[in-house]
Amino acid sequence: MGIVEINRVDFAVFHMTGSAKRWWSDFMLTRPAGSPALTYELFSWLFLEKFLPITLKEDYRMQFERLQRGSMTVTHYETRFVDLACHALLLLLAEGERVRRFIYGLTRPIRLQMAKEIRSEIPFQAAANVARRIEMVLAQEKW
Repeated sequence: MGIVEINRVDFAVFHMTGSAKRWWSDFMLTRPAGSPALTYELFSWLFLEKFLPITLKEDYRMQFERLQRGSMTVTHYETRFVDLACHALLLLLAEGERVRRFIYGLTRPIRLQMAKEIRSEIPFQAAANVARRIEMVLAQEKW
């Protein structure tokens, strides 16, 4: 959709209804005049703190810790990894740890092919792309 960073909070607030809309109105009323605009990351954190119960957060964190590719495609695994990773931020403080954890959850044949990526400073998205290419090659070899 191409929403510019500065408009992300406004876009999210525009779609709020009910208790979320009331929470936001109350929150804005308590902010000091002239306060800087919230970043989307801070807005997301505040929203999740308010509306996501601690038990659900803990469940998501445990799902993340146990996440394995299994029979999922690499693309589906990457999507699930990213969705759950926000609940395990303390486990993924560094980009390298995020990449290492992603690779660890892949199937053994793909993980073995990615041994050098574990030791390198490869960005997360590049690691996911490498895993998808390996998955494609392995699928073609089965034919």
